[in-house]
Amino acid sequence: MAKERKYKIIIAAGGTGGHIFPAIALAKKFTSHGHKVFIAGTGNELEKKIFSDHDIEIKYFKSTIKDFSSIKKFFLSFRKNKEIRSYIEKNDPDLILGMGGYASSEFCLSAERKACIIIHEQNSIAGRANRFLVINRRAKAAIEGLPGSFTWFNKFMMKSPDDIVYLGNPVRDDILNIEKKVRSFPDKLKKPRIFIMGGSQGARSINMNTPKAISLLMKSLPIEVIHDSGDNDFEAVKKQYLELGIDAKVTSFNSNIENAYEWADLLIGRAGAMTVSEASAIGLPSILIPFPYAIDNHQWFNAKFLENKGGALIIKDKDLKPEVLANKIHSVFNMEGKLESMSEAAFDMSFIAATENIVNFCYKIIEKHHIFHLNGDYPN
Repeated sequence: MAKERKYKIIIAAGGTGGHIFPAIALAKKFTSHGHKVFIAGTGNELEKKIFSDHDIEIKYFKSTIKDFSSIKKFFLSFRKNKEIRSYIEKNDPDLILGMGGYASSEFCLSAERKACIIIHEQNSIAGRANRFLVINRRAKAAIEGLPGSFTWFNKFMMKSPDDIVYLGNPVRDDILNIEKKVRSFPDKLKKPRIFIMGGSQGARSINMNTPKAISLLMKSLPIEVIHDSGDNDFEAVKKQYLELGIDAKVTSFNSNIENAYEWADLLIGRAGAMTVSEASAIGLPSILIPFPYAIDNHQWFNAKFLENKGGALIIKDKDLKPEVLANKIHSVFNMEGKLESMSEAAFDMSFIAATENIVNFCYKIIEKHHIFHLNGDYPN
């Protein structure tokens, strides 16, 4: 029934790839069912770069809280944004799907009771803005991208315990369509392939230590490397590999990350929710170095999701040294069957079905509350 009805849907997402890419996957799925979908973003350069590759209707709104500290953002995000409020009234959406972050919360709070609001939390620990939307019942439902995002108290505050569900993070079709083959090691006839995701936000430790770790390994274990450094460290990373005599492919931003995933035997990077989810979707073994300053240390818990299953090894950022990383990499490729067992442990079917399951859950919640929308309001 939900697919037969045509809804207006606004997906509020912006700021980082962790919010943007899931929004794109969901927008494409909703659109394929014939619904009218808009993505609302903040208009930063990363968003414009990513969205330009997709045929999706985008509307950018200037954030009124962008340049404040995290604590001040939290309190300021409860104010109604007049521009957003006007846009919502004009378009009269059936659903606002908030993908987390303060840009998303501005949208959800400005909507008041004008639409069915559902939030999606990507990380293992729900962000402050999403927790607030659950606790004050602005959100009709919440979706966990990784299990255990919301506490028992958050669930208690919802009208029904079934309104908070774990459905996974949406992973792009380009990644889901990868034909991932796990190669066996140790094997002197093969060179291990390592994909390093440094990124530009808080990952200098990875960018600066990894080339030296690869250099240490090269003495006994020839390695092929793709290193996505981010813009900030691109020249410095290239220079390091050149000085160390390593023929590495260095990119600032890999727009075809699916090709690197398909090529790689091992991933090294931070533990953002989408990195963890994408590695899970294709069974890619990883060494994760969680960003230590993430709010509520959520990257550590994201990484533990994979480590607890045996799909990843973790190095704390403060412990990251070339020798430590080299030893971890060596242990993966030097132990018989280690890489294969990590791949099997990392793979999780939840992320294959996440996009489909999320849109169906959204239909269910819209239908549950749709009669109130037709009458012009929602109950408190």
